[in-house]
Amino acid sequence: MLLLARKIERETARDLQSAFNISVAEWRVLSITCTRGSSSAAEICAVFETDRAEVSRAVSRLLKADLIQREPDDSHRQKMRIIATPAGRVVFDGVVATRDAYFSYIMQDMTQEERHNFNRALEGIAIRVDERRSTRIRTAGAPRSRRSKD
Repeated sequence: MLLLARKIERETARDLQSAFNISVAEWRVLSITCTRGSSSAAEICAVFETDRAEVSRAVSRLLKADLIQREPDDSHRQKMRIIATPAGRVVFDGVVATRDAYFSYIMQDMTQEERHNFNRALEGIAIRVDERRSTRIRTAGAPRSRRSKD
């Protein structure tokens, strides 16, 4: 699974760079702002479980390319919201169409039922990964018991 994920991510990175002149990190920021609407950098970091520096660099490049803009958050003076521009939405739509064509190509040998079963299996795996992660985070945050000194 890990090898396949790496291959797909490398191919995605090549496609994004050659066709749209954006990186995977920039794509992630753009996809969040286009699918979820106005988002903070912290929200984007949480969704993709990535570090703030990577998101910050992606945001800077997207701002320079005029694919996103920032506006103040009404509920928090120091927080900025990130929003896709019309040009950003055009790029987003183009990437989605390209990714749809790519996934149709790599899954072309599967029947509709096999695709459905594959997607269900992946969803089940994702749920288990999230459950394990949640359990690990709760356990890591729990206070450790002290040993009594006898």
